[in-house]
Amino acid sequence: MDTCNLSRSILIFGCGYVGLELARQSLNLGWAVTAFTRNIQAARKAEELGAKSVTGILQDREWWDQLSPEYDHVVNSVGAYTPSLEGYHQSYLLGMKSIVDWLEQTNGNVRNLLFTSSSSVYPQTDGSLVNEKSGNQGVSARGKILLDAERVCLQASEKSATHRFVVRLSGLYGPGRHLLVDKIRRQEPMSGNPDRVLNLTHRDDAASAILGILQSEDLCGGEIFNACDGQHATRGEIVRWVANKLSLDAPKFLGIDEDNGPDRRVDNSKLKKAVGWSPKYPTFQSGYQDFLAS
Repeated sequence: MDTCNLSRSILIFGCGYVGLELARQSLNLGWAVTAFTRNIQAARKAEELGAKSVTGILQDREWWDQLSPEYDHVVNSVGAYTPSLEGYHQSYLLGMKSIVDWLEQTNGNVRNLLFTSSSSVYPQTDGSLVNEKSGNQGVSARGKILLDAERVCLQASEKSATHRFVVRLSGLYGPGRHLLVDKIRRQEPMSGNPDRVLNLTHRDDAASAILGILQSEDLCGGEIFNACDGQHATRGEIVRWVANKLSLDAPKFLGIDEDNGPDRRVDNSKLKKAVGWSPKYPTFQSGYQDFLAS
């Protein structure tokens, strides 16, 4: 993999679970980091790391004059401000449109524009292996909004950025996100089918995957990449392992799933081959081990 260490400025929209870690890793590379967030507390966390911060509402245009598009990299890693369809529409689709419109009207010198999407855009239910070329027919309403936001990013003109990318992250976990572990500790019944595959991405690996793409000199843009650990463990396997590590009985599964809910194995081989990326936590065991001891 050829990497470029000359590009040293990044603007991160959305300073939540992944965005804040991306800021930390970018600062560790010596990059200048600006974080845009709607949340004042998140802005303070970014500043504590050493980043500059700007607060505002992404889908509005009042922030346009607060930022200059003179960044090497722009990453949209916002999360939905509510889980409703309207929340998804406002945050993901209108937010992505706002970024692209800003970049195209200001005609900056951005090299890479990247949008963090989700593997929830894959609706497959048969346990099959899915890659970036797999179909999306039958995707959920929220997944459709994400696909629309992906298209806004990828179809933007070169006035917005020389290269545009999408990274589809799977189920995020890691420090500070212990919902599964907490439920097992409380011995609460688990919803869903234990035999369904749970595709996971550790927070730190999500950030390193993004940086791997941004640093690569070999990519031409217009690409979609899946970023996950590639282990394809089932829900039951994960719950039983965690419970055993905690010396607890594994909670029972209720066996209730959304009708025809997704059940697929997400393939990360394209990303690994394209930029030489490999996850620091290639298994859920390695990822959960750190904070189970705490």
